[in-house]
Amino acid sequence: MASLAVDKVVKVLISGAGPSGLVLALSLRKNGIPVRIIDKELGPRLGERGAGVSARSLELHKILGTFPDVYGDNRKPIPWRRDYDPLDGHKIVKTFSMVPISEPTIGIPHGSPIFLGQNHHERILRSHLAELGTTVEFGTELLNFTQSENEVNVETIHRTPDGKEEVSQSTASWLIGADGAHSAIRKTLGLEFLGETIDSIALAFGDFKISGPPRKFLEQWGDVKTRFTFTRPSAQDPDVLNFMMAGDINIEEILSSSKATTEAFYNISGRRDIIIEDVIWSSKYRPNIRMVNKLRVGRVFLAGDAAHCHSPTGGQGLNSSIQDAFNLGWKLALVEKGHASESLLDTYAEERLPVIAEMLNKTTELLKHSPLAGKAAPPRSQADNIRADMSQLGVTYRGSSIILQKATNAGLIQNIGYNKASVDAAQPGDRAPEAPGLVDVSGNTFSVYSLLSPSRHTVFIFSGGYSGEDLDRISGLVRQQPVDTVHGVLVHSAQTTPADNCKFEKLLDEKGNAHATYKVDGPCIVIVRPDGVIGARVDDPSGVAQYFKTVFQDHV
Repeated sequence: MASLAVDKVVKVLISGAGPSGLVLALSLRKNGIPVRIIDKELGPRLGERGAGVSARSLELHKILGTFPDVYGDNRKPIPWRRDYDPLDGHKIVKTFSMVPISEPTIGIPHGSPIFLGQNHHERILRSHLAELGTTVEFGTELLNFTQSENEVNVETIHRTPDGKEEVSQSTASWLIGADGAHSAIRKTLGLEFLGETIDSIALAFGDFKISGPPRKFLEQWGDVKTRFTFTRPSAQDPDVLNFMMAGDINIEEILSSSKATTEAFYNISGRRDIIIEDVIWSSKYRPNIRMVNKLRVGRVFLAGDAAHCHSPTGGQGLNSSIQDAFNLGWKLALVEKGHASESLLDTYAEERLPVIAEMLNKTTELLKHSPLAGKAAPPRSQADNIRADMSQLGVTYRGSSIILQKATNAGLIQNIGYNKASVDAAQPGDRAPEAPGLVDVSGNTFSVYSLLSPSRHTVFIFSGGYSGEDLDRISGLVRQQPVDTVHGVLVHSAQTTPADNCKFEKLLDEKGNAHATYKVDGPCIVIVRPDGVIGARVDDPSGVAQYFKTVFQDHV
């Protein structure tokens, strides 16, 4: 019988150590918030699973400090796809790129997605979390919880590989359900998971362990009108090949044993020259296209697959989960520190739900025209148009209640969601563009994203046109905000020289990159949120006070 233990109070309890849970935990720890993160699995999950990392996710990794590991030496671009003759698995029919190629620019230096197996992605996040003193408690499952006005009481059970069990009770200020599509927390909250399961589509998927030369392409064999198989090489492990089989197949029989899975692949592909040594993991999958209509109930939140799940087309699951976590993290940190009202937390759903809804529509459209639906691909231009949005660089929060939009730019306001103009418009609600070549007085160089932090807002003051009195006023407004929550940076061109007594960090925009990517042609103040989103863009210093009054409300 399980023993009962009583744990101490924790600030934030996160159930689920997938990408959303890990990113949220790391974001909160970077804000100095104590976190406990649990996962019912006995150890890290096997398998590549969601391997595509979008351009926007790469930018968020820069802010989080994990970019060098994510975009390290083992990174791989999305491979080209190679389709074979249904009657001859050795005969190549066509080879092509599945994703639009994005050449690097000053504002978007990493515009193309990369492949990083989810198992490796999560390992990187766990490593950075461990450096901050937080480790994932594997083998620990949330059994139930109740909440009051000020806390959440939880009961968990910890299981060890040798079968021992221990039940514990603890209290948290906040509970986060990042526990996947079958979320126990979502079900306990009684939230509807609106949408559909597409029963007409079912597939077997998993990872093979192979020997011999590594595969270099995304490869498809068979006939999409009958049965086919699709494989993807691992970006990090040359002996791992991710597979998917669909169509007129008996999935239960295929997954009954490693031998049956291997034989099914050979029968469809005709490629016995690909030597399969083992099946690392496998599972049955049906597309679920669902989302909640709430992301918060009191002191409990949902993020990632617990809040939305969708077809695998478009590679939006992992990346949307990361954006969920980043959006919630800085807001929850401000509230927990007492710098902002709890009403700030309502903007998590306000900003994320419209994006999720539109994402589901886009990925479902891709699914309808995919081999999984037994149909030929849509016209290339139509597919590329949809896939271009999969970079998530065009995700915008324009129109959010905490985004400050100048009245003169009212015509630019659009609904929260995807907006192609927001990729590089540098308007309030849009992503903050990158800009290299900022130089301090000692000759050190920076980029915009190297100055951003998950624990503070960054105020960029483009100095041209501001008097010394104006800068003193802006400095005073920045200093009025809660300690360590706002960092001011004065960006000046070679033609302007800031006063010696300027109280901001002073950086020379040596080649004009920042002025160009932010489209600055006069006095301008750009406030970038901790999640890399432009919260305000104003010319009058009073806009600084107006924006932060909205975020911090009466806590300044």
